Amino acid sequence: MITHVLDTSALLAHYLREPGAGDVNVILARGPEETGISLITVVELRGRLTELVADTTEAERAFKLYTETLTTTVPFTRETAEAAMELRSATRPRLPLVDALIAASARQHGAILVHRDSHMAGIPTTLVNQKVLPPKPAT
Repeated sequence: MITHVLDTSALLAHYLREPGAGDVNVILARGPEETGISLITVVELRGRLTELVADTTEAERAFKLYTETLTTTVPFTRETAEAAMELRSATRPRLPLVDALIAASARQHGAILVHRDSHMAGIPTTLVNQKVLPPKPAT
């Protein structure tokens, strides 16, 4: 049973050893049976790793580790889309569609959404349980 759904920001915090990496490590240690990622996160993670990691072999290794070994990919259903629409309606400020779909994936599984995005923190916790990681360090 999926208990946590990790947003791309959580995976990147873990990979880059940024604040919150320890929290993500504890969740990942629960195993792929309990740790999910949205299908959207698979796409986002590929793009972000390609941007951040100059070594393409390392980027591919990290991508496969997070998407094939450490987590279970959570598919979309019509119910996920409907939950995303509800979350977008209930969240202020505006919740981007991609993030609404990721949050809806957590909601569909009754899982905790793990992220570090301030706009996702606007999702009412009555709709999606959340673990908000510390913000990304200033560059």
